[in-house]
This record gives sequence, structure tokens and C-alpha cells, in this order.
Amino acid sequence: RGLGDVYKRQTSTPTDTPTPTTTPTPTAIPMPITPQHAAPAFVDVTITGTPPPLAVPTPMPLVEQAEGVVNILLLGSDQEHISGGVGRTDVIVVASIDPAGPTVSLLSVPRDLYVWIPGYGFDRINTAHGHGRNYPGGGPALIKATIEYNLGIPIHYYALVDFAGFVQIVDTVGGVDVAVECELHDTFPDPANPEQSVEIDLYPGIQHLDGQQALWYVRSRWSTSDFDRNRRQQQVLRSLYRQTFNAGLIPRIPELWDAIRATVQTDLGLSQVVWLGWIGSQLDWSNVKSRFVAPPFITPWTAPNGAAVYLPVPDAIGPLVTEALQPPATGRANQPAFRVEIWDGTGQPGLAEVAAERLRWEGFIVTAINPAGQVYERTRIVDFTTTTKGTPLWLLLRLYNRTAADVTSQPTEGAPFDFQVILGADYNPCLRPSSIYYVPPPTPTPTPATTPG
Repeated sequence: RGLGDVYKRQTSTPTDTPTPTTTPTPTAIPMPITPQHAAPAFVDVTITGTPPPLAVPTPMPLVEQAEGVVNILLLGSDQEHISGGVGRTDVIVVASIDPAGPTVSLLSVPRDLYVWIPGYGFDRINTAHGHGRNYPGGGPALIKATIEYNLGIPIHYYALVDFAGFVQIVDTVGGVDVAVECELHDTFPDPANPEQSVEIDLYPGIQHLDGQQALWYVRSRWSTSDFDRNRRQQQVLRSLYRQTFNAGLIPRIPELWDAIRATVQTDLGLSQVVWLGWIGSQLDWSNVKSRFVAPPFITPWTAPNGAAVYLPVPDAIGPLVTEALQPPATGRANQPAFRVEIWDGTGQPGLAEVAAERLRWEGFIVTAINPAGQVYERTRIVDFTTTTKGTPLWLLLRLYNRTAADVTSQPTEGAPFDFQVILGADYNPCLRPSSIYYVPPPTPTPTPATTPG
């Protein structure tokens, strides 16, 4: 099975989330923005010739964001090496950084989103950069304008890497620890011998991946969907941040600047990257939010050339973007995030660590992972909160596919955690609840008023 046996049931202790070592609430220092990036450049050009296959949409209204927020477009090219061109940008992630928190909101855009590309016409969004040869500012300016036109997101900066650059970045930080939630099986050409193939078999657990393995992980699509790929891409981005912090590379940004520029195409300057490093050093993991442009906010469609693409749902995409780019909610009127203690009763090594990483992904603080002392047949939740106002219990129920019957309520003032999750043998880390794409909490059903008498 090639490399398969190396990964089978391989687990390790996940790297601790970096904790800020300076002032808990840093003063919001604005990013040093050069004049050409003070506002995003946007140019549309009238298209002549063949009528477009769809009515040309009007530009989306710009999303409202707090002063000082910076939006950076993270792009991954499908080329082995970038030389003159860039190929298709199959990885498209908007990172919205608010220094006031500081907070980070990540929004993944699917490569097959069929959009209006200013100066070109309709096409997949991953082709926008390649269509920018004759656009003012080239490919980077065109994909920025495309994101702004169709999603209403002003993009201040971009950063783009190809396959080789991605592998080099991951290897430089010593690899990444990824919480694999679903079995993943695929076959790729052997980098050392392209005529040979390498099979990759990943199983649920915390897996340590080197650069090449991480590239396979974010590219795989044989046994999964493009939306799952988007999720895996964000997993690796989060792990890269952790590894960069833990490897002590943030203070070394100035001395590494030449190497960074040799690996990453970007219009960020050294002062901006140093600022981003400072933000990263202050960031609490519960203040990182992930969202995805996915159904039901987009709908399948067949393009005139027969390609399977997705169209934005006009009345849905705007609210999604607005919510996605808002700073992560800290919950309960600016009080700390909800705390969860995990009891591991799965009987399977590594699954509790995956559950913990998923809870952190959703904004919870995991206070501890303890052995349950026995295997439980069914996963259960114990609720120690003393009020239902702002409770995230609805999210826990979705994450573990539970009902109210699986919840034990034990209101306790001053409890060291808000919830206890007892993982049972039925725990399925591959569960894909709709909450990963953002579904708002259910609206409480009002209690009917009673009639006197």
C-alpha cells in the first residue's frame, strides 16, 4: 500500500494552541497600508461580442466592516512551479483580520463558483487570475475585482503559492499536525518518480504531515467533495499558524523576508508582514472563525460548455458573507468562550484529540481530555450552565448528532467548565453537520399566551 501503512492509525498529541505571552488585550494597532492599498482598485470593462449566458449581475454591495479591518486573499495555484503564468487558483480563501480583537475570519470560496469576471465575462472564479493579462494591474488585480464584484468583499492584499512553494513552507515549519476527521484514500504520482504512483491512506486521528503529504491532503478529491477540500485547506492553514508560532519564526520575519518573497507571490511588504506576525502572536484560538461558500448559498448549474459549476444564490450569498466576515462572537456579552471538558469513552486512540480540535474550531475552549475509565455505548452531553441565554447547546447537539434526550442538565454555579462531553463508541468524527457552513441557531418557539379563566 505504499505510504498507507505509515499513516494507519497513526496518532500523536496535538500541538498546544499558542497562548499570548504579552498583554491579554493589546491595543489595536492599524496595519501600515501603503497608498495604493488604501482602497481596493476596481475596474469593470464593457464586454462586446457573444451575449453572456446569464444576465450580468449588478455588483454586490460592499460588506460593512469595522475601521482598520484588513482583507487578505490567500491563493493556491494548481501549477507545480509558477513561471510567467499562474494556472488556476484552486485554493481561494479570504482572511479578514480585525486588529481590535485581534480576530481572524476565514472564508473559503469554491473554485467552481461561476461568476462575472470584470473585463472578461462569465467563467469559473479560479480562472480570474489567469484572465488578467490585459487587465489593469494584471491577474492579482482582476481576481481582487472579481471577489469584490461578486461577493462584496474589498481585498487589500493577496498572497499566492504554487505546489512547490506550499511544500517548502510546510517543511520549513517542521510539518503540520492535522486532525483527520474522515478516512482519506487517494493515489498521486510519486514526486521522485512520476511514472510511479504513491497511495495515501489517512485514518481519523492527529496526523503529522510533511510538506508533500500536506499537499496531497489539501488536493485530494478522489473520495471526497470540493467542499471537504476547502475544509481541509483551512485545517492546514490553522496548523501552519500554530507551527509558525511554536517554531519561533514570527520574530525572525525580517531575516526570513528574502526567503518568503522567493516562495510567495504577494503585494504585502515587510512592514505589513511584520504587523501580521504581531497580530498572530496576540491571537487567541477561540477568536478564529471559519466559514465556507457552499450549498445552500450556491446552487449547481451546467455552463454552456457543459462544465458543472455553481451559481451564487442572490438572496443568500450576501447574508453569508456578512456573517462570515464579522469578528468571531465571544458569546455571552463579551464574556469568555464556553468551556468543555472531554471524557474519552470511545475505546479508539486519537479520537478524543480530534473531537477537541473540532470544538476549538467551533470556538469552544477545551479545558481537559480525560479517560472515561470505560467504553460508553453512546455519546452524551452534561450541561452545567445556569442559564439558557446564549447557550451553544444547539451546536453541540449538531456536532454529535444528539437529541435533547442525550443531555443531562446539572446547573452549577462556579463550575470549572460549562459542558462535559462524554464520547462514546458511536462517536463519528466524520460527521458533517450543516453547522460547518454556518446555519444560525434555531429560533426558540414562543410559548403561547394562556387565556385567563
